[in-house]
Amino acid sequence: MEAIAYPGYEWHLNQYQIIATGTPEEQEAARQAQRRSICEYTRPEGMAIEERTIPGGDGQDMTIRVYTPAGLPDKAPIVMDIHGGGWVGGNLDIDNYRCIALATGTPAIVVGVDYRLSAPGGVHFPQPLMDCYAALCWLGAHGEELGGDPGRIALHGTSAGGNLCAGLALYVRDHGGPRLSLVVANCPGLGMENTVSKQQYPQYALSAPVKRQSPECVYMGGLDGTVPSYYAFPSFCADLEGLPPHYIVVGEYDTLRDDGINYAVRLLQTGVPCELVAAPRVGHGFCVVDHPLTHWVHKGICGSLRREFQMEITEF
Repeated sequence: MEAIAYPGYEWHLNQYQIIATGTPEEQEAARQAQRRSICEYTRPEGMAIEERTIPGGDGQDMTIRVYTPAGLPDKAPIVMDIHGGGWVGGNLDIDNYRCIALATGTPAIVVGVDYRLSAPGGVHFPQPLMDCYAALCWLGAHGEELGGDPGRIALHGTSAGGNLCAGLALYVRDHGGPRLSLVVANCPGLGMENTVSKQQYPQYALSAPVKRQSPECVYMGGLDGTVPSYYAFPSFCADLEGLPPHYIVVGEYDTLRDDGINYAVRLLQTGVPCELVAAPRVGHGFCVVDHPLTHWVHKGICGSLRREFQMEITEF
């Protein structure tokens, strides 16, 4: 199906088409161009960005990156950010732009988590999720050391990070942990079903044509035909009752679009507060583009964070 990009997102959408259908050389060049573009950011005046080492899911050292805007009051709210990359790639750098936008727009302390990535024959589910759970519990116990309020913690993640946020919310509901004020899942991959959006836009396919090489398969350490844990793919959870409020963002041309829409509808039908933004004429992970539409989405997220953090609601 033909897609006409939102003005200003043409390059971003074209890169996904090259990665999905180009030659190996074109694909690698597009990936490198993507990495360069998504790592660009401007540090606001007075913002502190520092890294700390905390225990990970198996007790190993794990890095977190803390973004603290200038002029924050004591006991500011905390947003834990989980980066994307299909569980097999990505790093703290690719979310600098997003973390800065959330930190200044809310305002809040934003903490990025450098969880372990999956690899064939190596780390796979549940280790990445357990790293995120360990970071969340650390914030619950040590958030005051950062100047934050452990009683006001939200999650934000994009793509695989959105998946991990949703899975983490389910894990906390079932096993305990710090109370979550809001869960923001931006372009999340939440299931493995062959949805309409995956059939509509194959030119922007995010998964490998061979299933065993797909990020989902690598994340799970292989697929044996059984239904995966709903902590890994939240759409498999039959009962969504008891979850915190959610904010879900999808792009019209994203093959993962229907994952987010279907999950949002189920949350609302269960009685869980949920906001759904379906951004027009854009693809997966569009919020890396410095553009008025991206700014509008970020402002909406920050407005909802302020509401759930019981902060003053200002114009947004």
